[in-house]
Amino acid sequence: MRKRKLSSVASENAQKEKFRAIIDNATSLSMYNEKKRAVCIIKKNLAKDYEIEVDASEAPVLNKLMNEPEPYETSMAEIKILEQEIFPLIDSFKTVFGEEKDLKLHSIKLAVGGSINDYVTIQERDLEKYDVNPTLTGLRDFVKENNESILGFLDSEYISEEGNVIYLSCGKKNVTDNIYSFKIKILASMQQRSYFLQQEHKYYGLQLFIMIESRKANDDKLLEFLKELGIDWELIFFRRRLAIHDWTEIECEKDSENLKSFIRAKYNNLNYFDINNIIRLMAKNELPFKVVDKMGSLLFKMKSERAQQIQEKKLDTNRYQEDVYMNNSIDNNSRVIDEYSLTLKKAEIAAAANIACAYLGIHKEITFDRDISVDDVIKYQEELTNL
Repeated sequence: MRKRKLSSVASENAQKEKFRAIIDNATSLSMYNEKKRAVCIIKKNLAKDYEIEVDASEAPVLNKLMNEPEPYETSMAEIKILEQEIFPLIDSFKTVFGEEKDLKLHSIKLAVGGSINDYVTIQERDLEKYDVNPTLTGLRDFVKENNESILGFLDSEYISEEGNVIYLSCGKKNVTDNIYSFKIKILASMQQRSYFLQQEHKYYGLQLFIMIESRKANDDKLLEFLKELGIDWELIFFRRRLAIHDWTEIECEKDSENLKSFIRAKYNNLNYFDINNIIRLMAKNELPFKVVDKMGSLLFKMKSERAQQIQEKKLDTNRYQEDVYMNNSIDNNSRVIDEYSLTLKKAEIAAAANIACAYLGIHKEITFDRDISVDDVIKYQEELTNL
């Protein structure tokens, strides 16, 4: 049977992780969690519910005259997309982050005229000429006042390097102390055109993206905004935790190497000898994964506490020597205790097994090596209990 290695993404201490949840048939929520930031992306497929008009553009000759290339098709999206999908987000945004805050309009091109063959375009920079604030709220007010003459909105920006056609782009930086940026985009990806041709039978597939970059994935304001959108994030996170735990447990119980990788990633101060002794005790007593995980948690705390005690004792000794010998040349680096270099005693690991079984309600008498003193195990059990 082929062995599958358990990587560190199973650990809560992983450097980078991703999870994705389907909200409904058209909407998904993805979270990319790194060490110092988290990126939340809400994506909605607009091709399912809205139409888009496509026509050939002047790009074959225009791109020879212009510095920036234009797409080879001119496309116009329904104004209903703004009215039904974008403008309701303004109220949700202001409810969570404050009435005084608004999203700056970066890119939009409205078609104003009598028909799709007879119109003029108004871009975000033109709105100021009509005394319209270049914000998403200002755009909403302008569309509401001129609804009868606005036919739709067109592709306003073509990023040839990315293959993206941008229809709407707005955002705000430094929304709160923990949220770095908030962006809303409507775009069509040329790279994904074959997908929409196959799935939706449409030449262009518009997608709505809401991107929130924050300090941490579980920021209160971020979760509050998701709640405003009707996204049950509590259920999503709960299902994710269960899924990761179940997957991790199956993989670890299937292969001891997977279990070693899991312990090494999650409890990074346990060294090679600690982990091997834990695995040996687990195999000898046929302990389940949840007991080993709890043992790792207890031993992680014990080792951190032990290193701190040694550190304080060493500092006290060095201070005494300095007072006696007036020697100020002691290297400060020698005072730092590396938790990883400390090796746990087998009696400490046996004590952790007893405590873990008792904590989880598992009635099992732990069998350990003969060279382990029962008195030592009892002593360490008391220490672990008091941590």
